[in-house]
Amino acid sequence: MSKRLLILSSLLWSLTVFAAQPIYWVYGTGSNIDLTKNTKTEFYLGGKQVYADSLAGGGAGGLLADRIKGQRYYWAGGGGLPTDGVPVPDKAIVEMVSFHDRKRYRIKVDLPANLEQQMRQKFMMDGKIERRHWLYFGLAPGGYFEVLLQGFRVRPDLLLARGIAEEVADDWYDKKVPVARQYGMDDFDKKYGELFKQHPVPLGMDWAPIMDDYRAKQPRTDLEPVN
Repeated sequence: MSKRLLILSSLLWSLTVFAAQPIYWVYGTGSNIDLTKNTKTEFYLGGKQVYADSLAGGGAGGLLADRIKGQRYYWAGGGGLPTDGVPVPDKAIVEMVSFHDRKRYRIKVDLPANLEQQMRQKFMMDGKIERRHWLYFGLAPGGYFEVLLQGFRVRPDLLLARGIAEEVADDWYDKKVPVARQYGMDDFDKKYGELFKQHPVPLGMDWAPIMDDYRAKQPRTDLEPVN
């Protein structure tokens, strides 16, 4: 075999190995004006479960009282959790507890077929390469959810899916011990209940145009894609 063919074969092999390597990505959960806890996460690819965890995160972000008063709604909380070489999924099931609603919700969603391609897209920012590689599940009061692809510096966030999460009714422990008691939600009500009465928040699909407007106002930083 000639030297040129050896070099070409080596290059093709290297490209094949690179393409087969799982891309680094993370996921997170949170809310735009609520305290949530992510109690279960499952990711699937081709009908096979590729990842599962429980009690992995959630949160409300900082200054919740000020945000309720000022009606400032944006997705927060739930920093990215590494998935350690897990392939990019095509389906997700995420269970989250809403302290505002005092309920456990289940988000079941099919993810875009080109999600990995979107995660691999690179952007040049201030001389550095950045990507959107954070898969974020946001839950708002009334069960409204959005699944977003975010970058730590790349904007705007990309909306992948949204809808109304189903209320979990088949958890055996919830039937034995109410969700509010399991997670100490009375303390949340004491701290924020009166504020929510004074400054009512939207519910359900009423959130959709509000969060669309929030994304539309994000300053674009994805202006220099790198092929």
